[in-house]
Order: sequence, then C-alpha cells, then structure tokens
Amino acid sequence: MDSLVGFVGKNYVLMAGDTNAGRSIMRLKDDFDKLVQVDSHKILAKSGEIGDGNQFCNLIIRNVSLYRINNETELTTKSVAHYTRRQLATAIRKNPYSVNLLLGGYDKKDQMGSLYYLDYLGSSKKINYGAHGYAALFVGSILDRFWKEDLDFEEGLELMKKCLREVEKRLIIGTRCFVIKMINSDGVSVVEKVMINSEKKNEIEEEN
Repeated sequence: MDSLVGFVGKNYVLMAGDTNAGRSIMRLKDDFDKLVQVDSHKILAKSGEIGDGNQFCNLIIRNVSLYRINNETELTTKSVAHYTRRQLATAIRKNPYSVNLLLGGYDKKDQMGSLYYLDYLGSSKKINYGAHGYAALFVGSILDRFWKEDLDFEEGLELMKKCLREVEKRLIIGTRCFVIKMINSDGVSVVEKVMINSEKKNEIEEEN
C-alpha cells in the first residue's frame, strides 16, 4: 500500500510518503519512514519490496557518502539521479531491485530544487511533480490542475494535503499516517506528520 508524492515549489521540494510497512493484507508497522535522507540536501522516497528498498537505498547513500569523502565535494541531484539509474539498470539482468523511487534535492550552486522519477527498470526523468504506488493512480490530475512553478510553501503544503486526502478517500484500506518533508537551502526538514483519519473524525464531529 505504498503512496509517494513529490513536487517542486519556489526554492524548495516537498515530498510525502505513507508510514505503513506491510505484506499482503497485514500491517507490520505504521511508523516506517519511506523518505530516506541521502545527504544534507537530498531525499530518496522508496516504494516496492521493503527489503529491496532498504538494501538499494543503503547502497546509494553509502556510495554517495564515499564519493563526498574521497573528492571533498558533494554530488549534484542530477548526478545522484544518473548514478541511481545506472545501478538499477545494471542490476536488471543480475539481481533486480523491485523498487521505484522519487529523488528530490536542492543544489546550492544552482539555488534551486529538482525532482527525479526513477523506476525498477532503470528509467529516469526530471519532473516537476510525480507519484509512485497507489497515489500515482489518483493525484496526477490534482497536481496537473493546481501545481504551478512559483508555488510558495503555504500553497505547496495545502496542495500536498489535498493529494493525501484524495489518496485516503479513494483507498478501501486506509493509510493511518503520512510524513511530509521539505528540502530547501537549509537542508532536509520534517514539515508535518499528517493523520488523515483524525482529520476525518474531527470533520464528522464538527458536522454533528
């Protein structure tokens, strides 16, 4: 039941992911962070098999860190996207990873954020907004209608919550919690943990 959403705003990137970890119809835990920090200004959002996602993200994080130590410089978001895509493509005929990713980052040199869509087949595309998992079935039209290039933070947060409410409304088996994270010039930060079911309960109580 993975759901990942991300988009680029004015000098920031906003990303959200559900916190469920499960297998088949069973929920194993509800505090699983699918938005993994690669370095101070980059996040990998993962969906797919839990084991593959953990192993692959650890591979990327450690090699990006090794490059930074050896060369005393950080890779750009574009470079990390190309490296990640190459690792996915190389693994297809050996030991493929069943994982789809959104890579978000902020590059201080360019003073702008960027978002990349990657899938398990080794495809990679720079995008303004995107989603993986069940969220991809529902939020595309919302983002297509309401996203704009100069989206400020307040507008972006409201748009993200609109997307998450739509995912919760459409799925029979609800998602308890989503984590929203932002990447800007100051680095990665947790914006909010959204409890959609609690919002629904409050709305019903207010109506009554």
